[in-house]
Amino acid sequence: MKRLLRTLLVAILIVVPFTFASAKTTTTTPSVISNNNGVVTMYVFYGDGCSHCAALETFIKTSLRKNEQVKDKFKVVYYEVWNKSGDHSQNIDLFKATGAALNYNPTGVPFYVIGNEYFSGFGESQGETIVNTILDQSSNGKYVDVVGKLIEALPEDKKPVESNPEASIAAGEDEKTNNTDVVGFIILGITVVVVLVICFTKDKDVEEAPVKEVKETKKEEPKKEDKNETKKTVSKSTATKKTTAKKTTKKTTTKKSTKKK
Repeated sequence: MKRLLRTLLVAILIVVPFTFASAKTTTTTPSVISNNNGVVTMYVFYGDGCSHCAALETFIKTSLRKNEQVKDKFKVVYYEVWNKSGDHSQNIDLFKATGAALNYNPTGVPFYVIGNEYFSGFGESQGETIVNTILDQSSNGKYVDVVGKLIEALPEDKKPVESNPEASIAAGEDEKTNNTDVVGFIILGITVVVVLVICFTKDKDVEEAPVKEVKETKKEEPKKEDKNETKKTVSKSTATKKTTAKKTTKKTTTKKSTKKK
């Protein structure tokens, strides 16, 4: 019973950390936040296949959208201006018009705008700056949606075409999570088996210890019997010598008596 309780306790201690670890790596596709008061829009001009764009998209999905300070204060709109420029030429037009409105000439992607603040390129060091910009713009009573105003002024056939690159990130994250779960369960199974083997091996050694002592004691017993046998043999030899001596004495006495006659 004690062995079973100890095994269950060890299994629980191993399973619980894996469970929390799995919960922490599980991701869900966030819904786009509606444009209510105090919510700013982040416009991202990107290109399919751009590594820096992919890094920004991953940051937005896995970090920015989960940041308690800003997750309810912004929404994101994506415009592809690289590989699909032939199909979405209106996105290129908006890209250039946005740069002109901000007195900046964007020549590469990612290029993204929050209110009247713009960013070019992306690195991990920019994460904190983006968070602070969202906080400042969402609490700014004079917030101006520069890109939004440009879009409103465009005719319907010139409106930019939105896209959702985070969807592909969601699929990749789900696959990564599933693989992590499988590996976690495999490691868990191996760990439990090893622990059980160790526990049962220790119990077996404890149970076999008295048996070994008994065997060692039994090995010593024949030696004592051999000594007794030796003593008995010596006693028998002594008795035999005495008997032989008596017989010899009798024969000698008999011979002497015969001579006298």
